[in-house]
Amino acid sequence: MQSRLAAFKIFRRSATAAIFSGRGLEYIDIKHLSNNPKSASEGVHRFVGWILENFHPELAALATDEDDNKLRAEVLTGIVESRLREQGIPVWKVSDRELLEAYATPALTQKHELRSIARSLWPQVAKEQLPALDAALIGLYIQTERLLSQN
Repeated sequence: MQSRLAAFKIFRRSATAAIFSGRGLEYIDIKHLSNNPKSASEGVHRFVGWILENFHPELAALATDEDDNKLRAEVLTGIVESRLREQGIPVWKVSDRELLEAYATPALTQKHELRSIARSLWPQVAKEQLPALDAALIGLYIQTERLLSQN
């Protein structure tokens, strides 16, 4: 059985997840969050719980934005990380800078350039789910790093 990885990218008003089985993207999802902070926190908690219950990942990747002062996204990301750690799932943190450097030589300079690359990798993803491609890029990056470190 191939190992499963769950990758998450949290925004102010949405949470996205991508599930990888081996090197392949198996599933992506986006959960739109309430403007109410308590409801948003509960929504993220349930979303992560649903992902864990249905896919049983052995590893998780989580986007971190060190440069941004986005308190709400930071709090919601903390909820995701806590939920993963409670379940004993190792968490790899990936910054936007790492992704910009990993997907092109020379390094990309804009986040929207990453989405263009993601759309070329997964053209079947519906327009409504494009933000979930951010999580997919994080997952692919970690899966590639793991594969290269094994050899």
